[in-house]
Amino acid sequence: MRGGVGLLAAALLAAGGGGCAHGVATLPPDVVSRLDETPGAYVTGATAGLGKGAVLNRTDFIWGLDFSPRQRRVAYTRLGSRSYFLTLWALETPPRKLGDPAINPYEFDVEGVAFSPDGSLVATAGRDGAVRLFDAATGEPRGVRATEEPLSVVAFHPEGKWLVAGGVKGLLTVLAVPDLAYVSEERGHEGPVSGVVFSPDGTLYSGGWDKHVRAWTTQVQSLSPQEARVRFERRGGSAIVVGALNGKTPVGFTLDARVPQVVITREAATQAGIDLSQLKDTVDVPGALGTTQARVARGQSLRFKSLEVRDVDVAVCDACVPQGFQGVLGAPFSDKVDVAFDEQTLEARLALKGGAQAGAAVVDTLVLARRSDFTFPAHVSDVTVDARGARLGVGLSEQKPERDRAVYERERKGVEEPRGDFNAGAVVDAATGKVLHKWPVHRGVVSTAAISPDGRSLVSGGWDKQVHLFTEGHEAARGSYGFDWSVRRVRFSPDGRRVGVAAWTPQVASSSGESDPSAVLLDVGYVDGATVVPPGAPVAP
Repeated sequence: MRGGVGLLAAALLAAGGGGCAHGVATLPPDVVSRLDETPGAYVTGATAGLGKGAVLNRTDFIWGLDFSPRQRRVAYTRLGSRSYFLTLWALETPPRKLGDPAINPYEFDVEGVAFSPDGSLVATAGRDGAVRLFDAATGEPRGVRATEEPLSVVAFHPEGKWLVAGGVKGLLTVLAVPDLAYVSEERGHEGPVSGVVFSPDGTLYSGGWDKHVRAWTTQVQSLSPQEARVRFERRGGSAIVVGALNGKTPVGFTLDARVPQVVITREAATQAGIDLSQLKDTVDVPGALGTTQARVARGQSLRFKSLEVRDVDVAVCDACVPQGFQGVLGAPFSDKVDVAFDEQTLEARLALKGGAQAGAAVVDTLVLARRSDFTFPAHVSDVTVDARGARLGVGLSEQKPERDRAVYERERKGVEEPRGDFNAGAVVDAATGKVLHKWPVHRGVVSTAAISPDGRSLVSGGWDKQVHLFTEGHEAARGSYGFDWSVRRVRFSPDGRRVGVAAWTPQVASSSGESDPSAVLLDVGYVDGATVVPPGAPVAP
C-alpha cells in the first residue's frame, strides 16, 4: 500500500530537509529584527521561493498542523503505533520538543488542531467525537468534551472564550473555553466540514465537501437556555437520548411517559455522585415483573447540551430500567419538557414547557447566524483567512477528497491523476466569494491550501505529493517541495516567514524506523522590498 522513497525526498532526507525549485532571497536583517521585536507583526511582499527548513518528523503519518499566533510554537497530530498524539515544538534553533501527549486510540483519526489566540492552549478534534484541550507549553491535558458526531476540524474565536468544532456530518458545535461546556450549534453543511476559521472581527468561515464556503456572523447573547437539539437513536421501538445527570456522567435514557417516575440504574446514580446509603424516601415504580419499591433522590438535575432541567426526583432501580439502558425519562420529565423527533436528521428537539425555569442560570452564548453562502464547482477541502480578514485561501478538488480503496489502488499502480480547472488552490474575496486568483497545477485531489498573512500569496498541497507556493501576479509556482506520499495540511506561520507541512510518510526498513520527512518547516523567501506590517495595521491588498 505504501510506495518507495522518491529521489527528491531521499535527497532531502540526507540533507536534513528543504527542497526548492527556485532561488530564495533571505529576508534583510532589519526585517527579521522587526518581526522578532514586534509580536503579531508579519511580513508582506512577493514571495521568492521555499527554502531549507527543519524536519520535525520522519516516522509517522502527520494529519493536522497549526502555528501559535504569538509564541513561536507549532503543533501537529501524528498517528503512532497504538494511538494518536499531539506533538508540540518551540521554534528555536534547532526546534525543541515541548510535549507529546496521547490523544485517543488509533482507530479514530485526529485531523483538527488549533492554538488559542493567546497561545496558552491547543485544541484537538477527532473522529471519536471529542474535543480535547492541552497546555501549549507542556502538553498536559486540560479538558475533554464528547460531542454527538465524529469531528474533523476546530478553531478558536478571536476572544479565546469559545471554540467551534466541525463534524463529518456537517454540524458546527460551539463550546466554551476552558470548561468546554456546550454553548450552541448550527447544521452548517451537508457532509464533512473540511475547514473552520475565524477572521479577526469574529466572522466564522466554514467549508465543506458539499462545495460551499459559508460565512457566519457571531453574536454573544445572554440567555437562559430553553431548548436543545440532541441526537437520538431507535432501539427496539424506543427512542434513546443522552443527557448528563448532575452535570457529571452521561446517561442513555429511553423516553416513556407511561412510567410515573424518572428512573436510573444504581451504577448511573453512583457515577452522578448520589450516595445511595443516604436516600431515605421511596416510591413505587411499575416494571415488567411487577411494582418495585425504589429509593428516590430528590432535587437532581438533568442537562441536555445547554438545556438544564432542574429539581427532578430520580428513582434508583436496576429492575425498573429496561435492559441495555441506563435510565427512563418518565412522566415527570414529560410534564416539564416537550419532545419532538426529526427522523430525517435523527435529532430530538427538547423544549421547556412555559419557558425557562425560575432560577435558571443566564449564560453568555455565542450564536452563529448565516451571513453569506459561496458555492464552488468543486469540493472544498480547506479554508484559511488572512490577517485582515479580507481574503480566504481555499482548497478546491474536483474529486471528493476521500481516501478509499480505489485511491489506494491507483497509488499502488502508479496511476497519475489528471489536472483539472478546479483541482486548485484559490484566493477568494471574503466579502463576495469571488475567486481572485486560482492555480490549477496539482494532479488529483488538492487536500489543503493556506493564505499568507498579507493575503498576497498562497501555498497548496495535494495527494500528488506536492506543495506549491504562489504569489498574485505570477502564474507559475514561486517554489515547490516534493514528498513521498500525500500532503495533508499546509499552514503559513502568523509572521509569514515559514510554511508548515503535515504529510504521510512511507514505512521503510531501517534500523531507526525513520522514513521520509512528514512534518516539515519550510522557510519562505521574499523578493527585495518585503516590509513588516505591525499587528492591526491596514495593508493594501
